[in-house]
Formats: sequence, C-alpha cells, structure tokens
Amino acid sequence: MLQRQRFTPLLPSGFILLLAGLACAFSARISGDWAMAISWLPYALAAVGLWLAIQFSKRQLLLSVVLTLAGYLLVQSFLQRPISEPLVRYVYTLLILALPLALLLNQLAMERGLSHPNAMTLYSLVVLGFLVAVVSYLMQGQALVASLDAYFAPRGYDGMVISTNGLVLSLLLLLASFITFFFQKGTIAAGLFCVVLANLLPLYFLDVPFISSIFAIAALVIALLTGIKNSHDLAYRDALTGLNGRRKLFERLAGMSRHYSLAMLDIDHFKSFNDTYGHDVGDDVLAMVASKIAQVKGGGEVFRYGGEEFTLIFPGMGASDAQTHLNDVRELIATTPFVIRDKTKRKQGTAEQRGKGGKSTKTVQITVSIGVSEKDKGQELPEQIIKAADKALYKAKKQGRNCVVAG
Repeated sequence: MLQRQRFTPLLPSGFILLLAGLACAFSARISGDWAMAISWLPYALAAVGLWLAIQFSKRQLLLSVVLTLAGYLLVQSFLQRPISEPLVRYVYTLLILALPLALLLNQLAMERGLSHPNAMTLYSLVVLGFLVAVVSYLMQGQALVASLDAYFAPRGYDGMVISTNGLVLSLLLLLASFITFFFQKGTIAAGLFCVVLANLLPLYFLDVPFISSIFAIAALVIALLTGIKNSHDLAYRDALTGLNGRRKLFERLAGMSRHYSLAMLDIDHFKSFNDTYGHDVGDDVLAMVASKIAQVKGGGEVFRYGGEEFTLIFPGMGASDAQTHLNDVRELIATTPFVIRDKTKRKQGTAEQRGKGGKSTKTVQITVSIGVSEKDKGQELPEQIIKAADKALYKAKKQGRNCVVAG
C-alpha cells in the first residue's frame, strides 16, 4: 500500500506524457493550422510559466521552463538539418548530456525562491555552461566535434538516433532523477522527474514528426502544474506536518452541505513537553502525531488546526461511527513509543520517521485527547460544530485525557 502511494503522484504527469505519446502516434496526420499551432504553443506556455515563476518566486518552475524552451529552440534551429553536419551533431550531443544534467540539478536543489544563493549558483552554472559550449565551438569547432564523435557519434537503433554512450549516460541521468523523486516523494518531485523525461524522449526519436513540439508542450504543461501545486502547498499546507492547514479546513467546511462529523484532537501535556525537551523535539512530536493521524480510516480528512491541535472531518458519517475510527487513531498514537533523539538527528527523516532511531536518551509515551461532534438541525454552521467539538475535547481532558468524547 505504501509503495502504491509513493508512485501515485506520478499519475497526473504520467497521464500527460501518455497523451503526448498518443499524439506522436498520429503526428504524421498533422498539417495546416494544427501544425502552426503546435509549433507555437510551447512559446505561449513558456511565457505563462515565466510569469508564474516570477510572480510566485519559484526557481524550479523558472529553470524548468527556461531549459525546456532552450532545448526546444535548439532542436528547431539546428536539429531539423541532416545529422551528418558537424554543428548539428555538436548541438545534439550537448542536448543529450547537458539538458538532463541541468534539469537534474534543478530537481536536486531545494526550492528557496528566485534570489536565494543556491538559485544564483544554478543560474551561473547554466549560463557558464552555455557560454563555454559556444566559445569552445567557435574556437576549435572541428577538433571538438571530432573528439565528441569518438564517443557520442549518433547512430541509428531501430528508429532512435543516438550513440550507445549517449544513450547510457542520458539514461543514468534519468535514473538519478527518478531516484531523487523516489526519496523526495510528492507531486512536485514527480513533476520535475517527468519534465526531465519529457525533454529526453524527443531526442531519442528525432525522426517522428512534431515530436519536439508535442513533448515540449507536455514538459511545459507538467512544469506549470508542478509550479501551481507548489504555490498551492505554500498557501494551504502546513510545512512541518505536510497536512492541509486551517485555511483549507474552512474552505472545505464552507463547501460541505451534507451531514458530516468533525473532531478536534489535542496532544496531551504538549506545553510541558515543549518546556522540558525543547521546541525541536516538540516539532518531532507534532510530525509523528500528524503521520499517525493521516492513517485514519473511514474517509477521514485531516487538517492541522494550529499549535498542537488537529481537526478531522468525516463526510457523511455520524459522530458515533466516527468515534470508532478516532479511537483507532488514539490507540495507534498511544502505542507508538516516541524516542527522544540526539540533537544532530532531529532534523533528519520524514514525518513518518520522526521519533524513530538515532541516539536515544529516553522513550516517552505520547497520548491525545479527542472531542467529536456532528452537523445536525440545531448545529449547522461550521463554527458551531467546531465549538461543540472543542467542548467535547475539554470533557475528554477532564476525564483523564487519552480518550474520545462525543458532544
């Protein structure tokens, strides 16, 4: 199940790549206005992508768009001519090796905005690499191409125009991109991997009509969706726990018209825990608890309300039924030992891994109290239901904590 969830973020971008592949299967039939539109659409998408990247200060989106557009321009400007020409082979070899490498570096570097030092370093590397490639060809073009041809001279392999070495190295870069996605996880990491894939595929099958335009469109659409997803997460997701935050909660509640239950969950003795062990360990507790709450069954939706409080919504379910699933979560948290780890280890690991391993000095039990209420005739507004759940939570605290109370 966990492995299936790990690959689920690939589905949206994978579907776009599948549509691009299907379009290439019928690309020989494209002509007239459709051909013109497909050739110019990458530029329009790139303009939108650049505007969004600057508007929301997203370096990964900016470089994904710029590198995809640069690759597309080079293909359109140079690779429409015979591969026997030295300049064409030079550009092709650079695209096969340098383009996926640059996209991989963009994927590896943490997103910290357009003007962060790591962004400036990446910009410098891209510009410097381009200048070195241009100057090197201008100064010793024929000798340079001859040297590259010794290892990367393009050859045909059942419709593919690429050298064995070029194929192996580009696939290794693609594998590195996939491994990066595997460990980073999430829709954004999946999108960045698929951008790399979308830029490489047309270079493998150059003879397919319109393949560079079709996959440039696919890469840019994926980059745009990834950028939008990134901006959405900043607005709605809690950075520490990875859960949706209070803004998303109230938007969700505003759109719910049918019957539902709502629970307020609070970590017991969290303030004294923070005072004793420090805020770093407190953050680890919040992340661990969030990862356990996220495993709730019954269609429950989880949000971080604020501080040590979390909110769960059960659409179409009464409070008594929701109580069963809430008790399962409460018991899961109570039976999960939390290890106070060495300070140097606290910032490492995902939310699921926090509280495990490392140099431990003490193991403590974390418990939660939960109050649950439901929408009914006398209690229909979200604020009323939250207030009722809060009162039930207060009762749970009064009853000795580590329990679920309906109100």
